[in-house]
Order: sequence, then C-alpha cells, then structure tokens
Amino acid sequence: MAVVGYYSMTTGEGLASQVDEITNNGDTAVNVTIPNAAQLASLDSLYVVNPSNGNFGAEYMANLGDITAAVNGGMNLIIFDRYVTNAQTILPGGSGITAVRDFTSGSDVNVAAGAPAAFTNGPNGVINDATFDGGNSSNHGYVTLASLPPGAVPLLTTSNPSHIVAFTFPVGAGNVFYSTIPLDYYTGANDANITPGEIFSLFGNTQAILCFTRGALIDTAAGAVPVEGLKVGDAIAVAKGGFERIKWICSTKLGGAALRRLPKLRPVCITAGALGDGLPKRDLWVSRQHRMLIRSAVAERMFGTKTALIAAIKLTALPGIFVDEAVEGVEYFHILFDSHEVIWAEGAPSESLYTGPEALKSVPVEARDELLCVFPELASPRFVGASAAYIPSGKFQRKLVAQHVRTAEPIFAQGAVPAF
Repeated sequence: MAVVGYYSMTTGEGLASQVDEITNNGDTAVNVTIPNAAQLASLDSLYVVNPSNGNFGAEYMANLGDITAAVNGGMNLIIFDRYVTNAQTILPGGSGITAVRDFTSGSDVNVAAGAPAAFTNGPNGVINDATFDGGNSSNHGYVTLASLPPGAVPLLTTSNPSHIVAFTFPVGAGNVFYSTIPLDYYTGANDANITPGEIFSLFGNTQAILCFTRGALIDTAAGAVPVEGLKVGDAIAVAKGGFERIKWICSTKLGGAALRRLPKLRPVCITAGALGDGLPKRDLWVSRQHRMLIRSAVAERMFGTKTALIAAIKLTALPGIFVDEAVEGVEYFHILFDSHEVIWAEGAPSESLYTGPEALKSVPVEARDELLCVFPELASPRFVGASAAYIPSGKFQRKLVAQHVRTAEPIFAQGAVPAF
C-alpha cells in the first residue's frame, strides 16, 4: 500500500474528487495543503491537478525546489494539467520539453506505440484507443515526441503519434508522470462520456508502472518498502512467522544492450492477480529462476504438501505470466538472511536468495568477495542450504504447472499463509 498525497494548484490543497482514484487502488490518500519538504517527506507519490486554463499555481511554483528534491529522493510526481503552455517549468528534469496547448485533437486520445503492458492492462482495467475519446476536450494539448527527456516512455498520444498526451520519465531515484488530460474535470463527474472506471484505470495503471520502476514493495516491520530502499539490518516479514533481519543485500543492473545480448536475463512479469487470491497485488517482475511460493491441492496430490517453490520461468505457461520482451533495463536485488526465507513482494510470497554454490552465479562478480566474507561456507561445493519450502525438480515443476493449466485452478489458493 502506497501513501499518495493529493494537491490542486488552484485551491492550495487537495480536491475531494481526487480521493477515489487513490483509495480505489488500495492506497492511502493524504491531503497536501503545502507541497513543501515537511509534507512530502512521508509520501510515495504526489498526485497534482492543475484546474486552471491560464496559469500554474503560485504555491506549487514556490515549492518546486522541495518537490524536485523529493522526486530525486524517490517520490513519484503525477501531474494532470489543463494549461500545458510552458509545462517545462513545472516538471523536475523536464526543462527541455516542448509543450503545446492545442485542441485540434482534443477529444482523441490513443495508446502510444510501445506503452508498457502494465499501463494498458493493469490492476484497474484496460486502456485502449477508445477509452478517453468522446469526452469534452479529453486532452488540452501535447508534448512533442522529439523533446521528451532521456528515459521517457510515451503512454498516450493524440491522433498524431508524435504528439504525446501522457508520458513518464525517471528523475534521480523517483519518477515524473505528466498528462494533458484535465482529470479534475472528469473526476468531478462533469462528462458522462468519461466513466469513473476509466479514470480508475488511468490512475491505477499509472501507479502500477511507476512502482515497478522504483522496484517491488517488500513487507517489513515498518510497512511496505521498495526493495531498493532496503538495507542490512532491516526487519522483513517472513512466512514462518515474525521477522528476520537482512544479513546481506546487493543488486545487478542490466541495460537494454545486455538484455538483447543475453535474452535469458530478461525478467518474468507476473501480472496483478495472476497467481490467484488477488496476488500479486500489483505487477511484479522477477528473474527467470526466482521462485514463488505456490499453494494448491494439485501440489498436495503430487508432493504430499500444499506449498512448493516454483521458478518464475515455469509459471509462464499460466495466463498473465510472461517473459517481458519490452523492458529496456532491469535491476535484480539479491537479499540474504541467516537462512532461506519466504518473504512478501507486492503481497505475493517469494523466496529470498537461496544459499549454496549456485547462489554465487546470480551475484555480480564484484559483490562475491563481500558475500563470501559474510557467508564463507558458500565457497564450499559441499555446502547445502536448507530450503524454506519444498522445491520440486524442474520436471515436476513443469508437470504441476501443466496440471493447473488443464484445470484452470489458481496456483495460489486462498488462505495460504498469514498476512502481516
């Protein structure tokens, strides 16, 4: 669950009509009265609307330095803007964009080529070329494709694919989402052609792609924390009950060139709800060999235990789970405890790094010496770590998944493990 602040440039505080799309996504809504460092400090995202057709809010502009610092520190900034003119002045990291206020294609919004699947088909429903069409000026202009900041991902366009209605781009440890759709108008139920369900899809799917960029949310003693925000000593909720502290953590970054050269390093995307019982809560990306905990009657019939750890690549035979060929980069995190554990990522039970000689193969070379200092026993080829749950052979993992495909039973049945 993310903490989302909501704010209107014209009122100097949030609008009541902004709350539904936040809470509908299962997040906590916080009314921001001044977007300064003190109020931004506790937010995962700041959701801003600009209802003015003639300017940007003076209070917002006065606090732009604090907003920029918060984004660089990891906050997401989500802006729906009517004015559009000179939008580069309100976007951290967006000073080079060319924004045009224009109503020529004002009632036409299309999905951009290459928009992430998590945006077009996310936890709050499908977005397609007809979704926002027919509203009263569904967009108030566009940003030119050629002027988008480095790393930007176009999401929505006008009828002209080079006229970008909505896009997202990274800034420091955070992200910025900008849209020329006057969402304040539609959340106020001023046009029946844009339904609440469509608004929930737009906002919820936007939240989903931003959270992926920042990393999977992990359940800790302090609540859900992005994986990149974890550190040695943090107390993490574990399936066996209680909490265990991280003993070692590192990450591996792979850019687009590396993924094209080594396609087997591409991540597996487990879309929201694909495991069953509403899990994961949001789309989750993991490495191919990363194992997820499943719980099913099929597993009990096959192995004599309801729970088992199954590699993500074996799960791709199931609907909603696939190797993501579209990502242009990925960062894998390796977390070790004193023993192998099952933890929660986006609400779904998922393994920590399984110790043993094979573990070293997934860890960056430069981090192995550090890992061996913490766990010297891993250097021994005879070391065998105890697993947190039963791990079938690859052959039986495939048979288990094939049986679930035939029966259409969820691979994670309700009431698997206690929640924290």
